[in-house]
This record gives sequence, C-alpha cells and structure tokens, in this order.
Amino acid sequence: MNLLTSQQLKQLDAYTIRTHKVSPWCLMERAADLLFQWVEQQLPCRNSFTILAGKGNNGGDGLALARKLIQAGKQVTVYILQVGSHSSDEYRQNESLLHAMGGVQPIVVDEHNYSKVVDFEEVVIDAVFGIGFKGDLPEWLQALFDWLNLEAAFRVYVLSVDMPSGLPTDMPPADAHAFVHPHMVLTFQCPKLPFFLPSTGKFIGKYEVLEVCGLAERGDKYADELFSEFHCVDATMIAEIRQSQHLEPRRRFSHKGTYGHALLVGGSYGKMGAVVLSGTAVLRNGAGLLTVAIPACGYTVLQTALPEAMVLTSDTDKHFSSIPILFTPSAIGVGVGWGTQPDTAAALADLFAQYPDTPFVIDADALNLLAQQPELCQALPQGAILTPHPKELERLIGKWTDDYDKLAKAKAFAHKHRVVLVLKDAYTVITDGTAFWINTTGCPALATAGSGDVLTGMLTALRTRGYGALQAAILGVYQHGQKGEEVASRIGEEALIARDLVTF
Repeated sequence: MNLLTSQQLKQLDAYTIRTHKVSPWCLMERAADLLFQWVEQQLPCRNSFTILAGKGNNGGDGLALARKLIQAGKQVTVYILQVGSHSSDEYRQNESLLHAMGGVQPIVVDEHNYSKVVDFEEVVIDAVFGIGFKGDLPEWLQALFDWLNLEAAFRVYVLSVDMPSGLPTDMPPADAHAFVHPHMVLTFQCPKLPFFLPSTGKFIGKYEVLEVCGLAERGDKYADELFSEFHCVDATMIAEIRQSQHLEPRRRFSHKGTYGHALLVGGSYGKMGAVVLSGTAVLRNGAGLLTVAIPACGYTVLQTALPEAMVLTSDTDKHFSSIPILFTPSAIGVGVGWGTQPDTAAALADLFAQYPDTPFVIDADALNLLAQQPELCQALPQGAILTPHPKELERLIGKWTDDYDKLAKAKAFAHKHRVVLVLKDAYTVITDGTAFWINTTGCPALATAGSGDVLTGMLTALRTRGYGALQAAILGVYQHGQKGEEVASRIGEEALIARDLVTF
C-alpha cells in the first residue's frame, strides 16, 4: 500500500470526482457513514459525544457524523472552532443541515471563550484539521489541545478523523506535543507517514484505514501511477515478494546443499549467546548448512548449544581475528556479539575483500566498526543489508534534526553505498536509496535482548536461500515482527525472550 502526500490525496479526490462522477458532498456522506459504522461497532455503549469541528472539509466530516449520531439517539455537543476565515461548501451544507434538525445548536468557540464554554463528554471526536494542515497553531487552540490531551490520559476517549488535528501530513510538527494525541485515528484511503515516525507516532494510540467507496483504490490505474516514496508493507506485498522469487518448496529429491551454505561471523568473550541466537535463526529459516566463525573461547558453547552448525575458531581467545574460510558462502552474516578490537576490524576488511560479490548482512559491532572507520564503508559489498538500531544508525549517518531529516540521511547513505538499510524501531523502515518500505508487524515484546540477533539470522537465511537484498529485508523484518506477535499472544509480551522467536 502506498503512502500518499496531502497533495496526492487531493489529486485523488479530484480525479474521483471528475472521472467517476461522484460529488464532493457524496464522498463526504460516504466517509461519515463509515465513521458512524465504526463508532456503532466499536463504541456501542458510549452515549455522550463531543464534536470539535473546524470549518474545512475535516470539520464537514465531523458535522456529518454529528448528524448521524443525533439520529441514532446519542447525546451530542458540537463546538465550531473559529480557525481561519475560509469554510468549505460541504462544511456549510452540513452546518445548515445540523441547524435544520433542531434541538442541537453548535457552539462557536474562539480565543475569548474556549476555556469557559468547552466541556468534554466521554467520547471526543477531533475533526478540526485534516491532511491540509501546515504551520503553527494559534496559542489558544494549542491550549485547548493540551487540555484535551490531559483529559484523554485520564477520562475521555479521543477519536481523530483522518489526521490528529495540528499534525502536518508531510512535515514535522512545529512542536512534538503541538497536536491532538488520540486513542484512535480513523484515516481515509491509506495510512499517513507521521503515524509511523517515532517522534509523532508515540502520541497516536492506533489507526484504522477506512476505504471510501468511490475513491480510486489499489488497482485503479490513476492511483497506482501516483509516485510514492513510501510504501506500507502488508500481507499482499509479502505474497507478491514470495511469488516473484520463484523459490519452490523443499523438493523430495534435494539435499542440504540445495538450500545454501551460510557463514555467520561474530562473538566475543561473554557474548557468545548472540551467535547462538543468530545461528539458530539461520537454520530455523531454511538455510541448508551453517558454519559459524568465532573466537576460540566460544568453541564449546557453540558445539553444545548449536550442534547443527559447523564451527571455525580464530587463534585469538576472547575476540575475533581473521581466519581462512575454506568454502564459498552463499551469504554472510557478520557482527553479532563481536566487539570492536583492531583485530576484529581487520577481519571485517578481510571479509569484504575476500567476498566482494557475496550477499552480506551486517549488524551490531560490525556497524560500529563501519562508523569508526569510514574507509570500510567504501568497501561495502553492493547489496549488503545493514540493520542498525537508532544509536548505531546515528553513528553511521550522523545526528538528525527530526525524523524526516533522519530518513533523508538514511536514504542518501543507502544510495551512496548501494546497500539496503533496515532502520529498526517500533515501525521498522527499510530503504534501498530510492524509496522507503515501512513494516507494520511487531509488538513491544520484541524490545528484548537478542531480538536483533535473531533478525540478523533470519535475513542471512533468506539471502542464503536466494532472495534479493531488498526482498529479503522486507520479508525478514515482516516475518520477525509477525513471529513476535504470535509468540507474545501465547505467553505474554513481558515473558517473551529472544530464544522464543526460534523455539516456538
């Protein structure tokens, strides 16, 4: 699913109106019907509602919803917020219909009376600003939103229509707190980028996408041709990746060599568990053979904990140094539990030199070595997958001013070095230097030691089996998150530890 900009979403509306002969009023009514159906299904026991409406189309959606709630016998209080001088035709039409119903008189709110007249019922519908919001909020409106956010933490349920009011669609907010913090966003047609970014997404409880009948959807030529830099990874995309790789299920007349030979290089004294977790993930995800290359201190650990793997050890005892690799790996995973000793840095350079055309997955201290010795970045094998967490990413690309700046710098790094970057976070973002793919699986249970080591093993297995770099990154991250959700649903988020991801 593509994530569209506010301008593209407006173009989509205009295309629908022009091509499918659907009026803006009709589209708004269909949107309001979807909003009302969601409220009826998900909040059936809630009877008192506050509608905060602006004077644009987002406010029109709010007023249309208000009409439907009143017709259903709900107690509704409507506040019209005096922001801007313009009002849309659809808003004015909805306001007239609301007045004509009788019994409900919208209350006009401005900077002079907001603290005196506004009261929040048990459900607050935020319909002040939509996708077109830009710039700063008036001081009084920011104060009103701050008040609402405080109430949301203790007493009221906040539902935002399309976008949390005050949050721009295509740029960072002026202030990270300067928008409504909803429990739920009911957004139209596609998710919006700020839902997934750490600085803004943490203030948004959940979102659901409502597809308005009549608007161009996936499969519509115009919608599909709109260029999007951001893509939301979903089950449909995963199915397409699996199909496009033409990788057959295991055949009866095959053997372990059929499914590739992975090399996993890592480990240091006190951190051999990372190699065990990663190596187990390599084998659990379909690689036919696995050799691990580790410092001498880990020999007994690996032979005992991972008997399916072959083990090579360096002459150094507690940290890794270069050793001969007497076979050609199908893919190489490097860095888990590794350390940053000079010998280890030299070993990384040797691996790059020896296997310039072999698929690499680079994690943990191998990333830190790249940051410490930028000349190593120039030797990065093309198509390598790098999997930094936020601090490792900062060391690689430098500090960023906001999430949009971070994405731009990450994309530039991936493009320059011809690699795939996996930006691990609550919503992991993948970039190959041309675009971004946002993962939608996973849960807080994955915030546990060793979870990233398992991901490295999964990605190494997928590269070993023949998946391309970008496809392996998208598929591996999706499956890693999916596995976390599955196990957490069985044993609880607090109980999950990394080995559960390769055991259950």
